[in-house]
Amino acid sequence: LFSVRLTPIIDHSSSNSGLYFSPIIRRMKPNEKIPIGRYTEKNKSAAHAPQGSSQPIVFKSKVVSRTHALLQCKPDGLWYLKDSKSSSGTFLNNVRLSQATMELDFWPVVDGDTIQLGLDYRGGSEDIYRCVKMRCEFNHSWQRKVNQYNLDIHERMKNLRLDTAEGKRQASECAICLLTLDPCQALFISPCSHSWHYKCIRPVIIKSYPQFYCPNCRSMCDLETDIEDE
Repeated sequence: LFSVRLTPIIDHSSSNSGLYFSPIIRRMKPNEKIPIGRYTEKNKSAAHAPQGSSQPIVFKSKVVSRTHALLQCKPDGLWYLKDSKSSSGTFLNNVRLSQATMELDFWPVVDGDTIQLGLDYRGGSEDIYRCVKMRCEFNHSWQRKVNQYNLDIHERMKNLRLDTAEGKRQASECAICLLTLDPCQALFISPCSHSWHYKCIRPVIIKSYPQFYCPNCRSMCDLETDIEDE
């Protein structure tokens, strides 16, 4: 089966950030089509479909048509996108695929391409009036493979605190979730050399940012300190 992952494009510097949604993963057979459209009572099961299913992709936005666009994968693994006569348009890398209520052929899409569904209405003042902006990744390309560089960096991180048995234990596991710290994971290393999964430590980071209070050794540091001053 071929796969696609759609992730929201988030730009906090822009007033038009688009609708936020959790990343969506779908799998399909060759030549199968997955519709993209607006959430309705008839397709509400698709909104809660498990990751990796072949259910339609739906968004809770009124600027998205009920049947807005189609994604298709050919037997050679190449992906294509088509606008399905949507009223507010489908944009591929900021280029509109077809005019309103018109349907043209499929357009090729590749890793890293951006898709936008519709245009903001009423300035996007509410989520239901926001367009959908997303980045495409195909055929498990988002799944990072461990290479020698990843292993070397991970080993160097563990060697930061190998002076004691407690240091060895702390270097190999996250003190918050107690799971191991592995290569290719998003990690945060504090100036006191303690480390955690970024997802686990993030609430602590943002609570008093830029000051950081280490939950392991209780030391305090300034995360905005200039590099030259450290």
